[in-house]
Amino acid sequence: MAMLLPLICLLSFFSFISFSSPATDTLNPSDTLRNGQTLVSAGGVFVLGLFDESFSGYYYLGIWLRADATKVVWVDTDNPIMDSSGILQILSGNLVLTDRRQVQLIVNSGSLASVTTNTSATLLDSGNFVLKEGETGTTIWQSFDIPSDTYLPGMKLGFFGLNTSQQTFHSINSWASPQNPALGIFSLSINSSDTTKLTVHRANGATIDIGFWDGNGIRFIFENSTANMFNFSFHSNANEAFYTFSTSKNYDLVWFVMNYTGNLDQYFMADGKISSVSHVLCEPSASGITEMCFSSIPSDCNDGANFSQMNGLLPSASNTTGSLNMVITDCETFCKANCSCTAFASMQNGQAGCQLYYGSKQDLLKLIQNGAGSIYIRGVAPRDAKQWKLGLAVAVPLASLLVLIPITLSCYLRWRKGLKAEKAQQEANINSDWVRLFQTSPPNHLNEVRGANNMELGIHKDQELLIFSFSTIKTATDNFAESNKLGEGGYGPVYKGKLLVGQEIAVKRLSKISRQGSLEFKNEVKVICKLQHRNLVRLLGCCIEAEESILIYEYMPNKSLDFFIFDSTKQVLLDWRRRINIIEGIAQGLLYLHKYSRLRIIHRDLKTSNILLDSDMNPKISDFGMARIFGDNDIRGKTNRVVGTFGYMSPEYGMYGLFSEKSDVFSFGVILLEIISGEKNIAFFEADHTLNLLSKVWNLWKEGSCMELMDSTLRASCSSGEVIRCIQIGLLCVQERAIDRPTMSDVVSLLSNQSFALPLPKEPAFLSHSSSTDADSSSSRQRHYSQNDITISEVHGR
Repeated sequence: MAMLLPLICLLSFFSFISFSSPATDTLNPSDTLRNGQTLVSAGGVFVLGLFDESFSGYYYLGIWLRADATKVVWVDTDNPIMDSSGILQILSGNLVLTDRRQVQLIVNSGSLASVTTNTSATLLDSGNFVLKEGETGTTIWQSFDIPSDTYLPGMKLGFFGLNTSQQTFHSINSWASPQNPALGIFSLSINSSDTTKLTVHRANGATIDIGFWDGNGIRFIFENSTANMFNFSFHSNANEAFYTFSTSKNYDLVWFVMNYTGNLDQYFMADGKISSVSHVLCEPSASGITEMCFSSIPSDCNDGANFSQMNGLLPSASNTTGSLNMVITDCETFCKANCSCTAFASMQNGQAGCQLYYGSKQDLLKLIQNGAGSIYIRGVAPRDAKQWKLGLAVAVPLASLLVLIPITLSCYLRWRKGLKAEKAQQEANINSDWVRLFQTSPPNHLNEVRGANNMELGIHKDQELLIFSFSTIKTATDNFAESNKLGEGGYGPVYKGKLLVGQEIAVKRLSKISRQGSLEFKNEVKVICKLQHRNLVRLLGCCIEAEESILIYEYMPNKSLDFFIFDSTKQVLLDWRRRINIIEGIAQGLLYLHKYSRLRIIHRDLKTSNILLDSDMNPKISDFGMARIFGDNDIRGKTNRVVGTFGYMSPEYGMYGLFSEKSDVFSFGVILLEIISGEKNIAFFEADHTLNLLSKVWNLWKEGSCMELMDSTLRASCSSGEVIRCIQIGLLCVQERAIDRPTMSDVVSLLSNQSFALPLPKEPAFLSHSSSTDADSSSSRQRHYSQNDITISEVHGR
């Protein structure tokens, strides 16, 4: 017995070490994988475990190379862990992550196992993490089906289940930054229009085809000497179309990485040593060809994206426009990006700038004028184009040409002279404080917003923000006509406008009596010009001429959220699916502001009137005049001037001027409950109500009668389980103590994963107020808010 006890202890020790150290490749139902413990593939190639990243402090389940732990090849970005207490285990047949929140995050949520299925998960030497059914060995889920930024041998990029209702699409997506594995702006996939092509996409719609199948192998646009190291194959049938590849015999492993910069990196490992080649997709070749650069060419232009050169001059017709602000290369880029643009040419008489022609190619060929110029026509021009010109020269009376050309030149020279004078006046009136603002913090990324607007804008020399002339704004809004007024907020009125090139815009004009002055104006531009997300409204430019302070945004045809949910006739237009889409979109936009944007932003004035809706009812957060920028180490801020809207303010902000990410979470919770109920929380502050919306929701929650809160127009389009879950999430967001509220990362996870268990909410803030008299209500408010100078935004329809 004395000999047996040490032996048992020794075996127990080795049993622990065998799992703590990399000695197993499989996770069984009886196992738990904690932080610091790993699985290692049988051949010792790949390691799976939890790792933390410095950007947010979250922990992720990931796979990396054993030879180099910095080479992370797969990350489960959908299920971040709050801290080092995370555990991976198999529960009810599924891979489940939990942390201190005790919320169950199902890794294989897209392919769930049966509750009775006996499963195990194995890390393979291919880098694939596979969940299999124990008895049959059937694959239930695999990490290769949800790749991150790395394309490994054996992975399939393409379309699957084309003849079924369960179609799937596999692509490689870049990280947001070297330290942040969240979804970046670049992706690698097969082309949806031509599946034989491999295409890199950018979030703003720009694309570049980097390779194609020639029948025998893949051809890349970059130097092809490395292609032999990747044995590509292409498969296509009625049900699927995909690319895959394998490693050549000369290497242990080869793989691709879609870099966060947009570069495509190729990696090679031989004898444990790793080398790489990075392909800069916008770098011209030695011959000067620039076709490798990103191009925003629409895929549906009937005549393609190539242009044929012809001699001659574009006609001076109503469907020809000119711009002094674009060189010929910019003119080509703009014309390519607009399928309606048939041709472009340099300005006549050696003037800087270019002309754009919109209309039928056949009509254009009849109208081309003789002259020493070059015209670039979309697609292939007919070979007899010169005969057209010759016939035209003979057919048209010489006298009419002699009259038309001088008149056209005279009008053009007058227009050009006026434009120069206007531009000079504009630059002379630019506020010196404004210039300093952008000299200290230049919005470099705004060069992506050029497009059509450059034809009407002047661009200040010291920054790339688009500056509209006041005359252009007056013309676009019909001199700020009342019929074009969309609404009015604390900042001032908002108008609908239309530029001469046809683009619709929203014009936000600072009111001279507004309490939100030049400080808020500069703050909004400084903040929003650095942001880029599909759920944030897009700033196109501004006007700072004379005493005007004007912001120009993309136009949102469906106005704002409050325009629909608080109107009994329009509520029916937002069924449950659309409301869920709006809730999730707002959450994604806030998560970007708090965590993934170039700056950490606290909005501070989130409300339904600041949620705009595009043509597809997708939400976009707007109005950043009150927003504040947080440093990486900042937790909360304090102000002596409370700004915002009653009903949406968190208690710590309204009473003490303290604001943080949790302030926006509170506002989001109010909006969520308003979307579900169709009722305003702000009504409490505007009328003699004993209970506000939050109090009403809390009482219904305690009574188990949450469905009574639901907007009556939703009954035919929703399930009670989803509604109750959303109400519970809303109550979690409006809890009185900021520390009790979830982060927006938590909220997004809870909204997207219906299987997660929700914690019970605590009592919300502003539960009930005595309102027996107006005086009582007034004194109560004074008692709560007397510490700070308060600026309250009123709510108006946009």
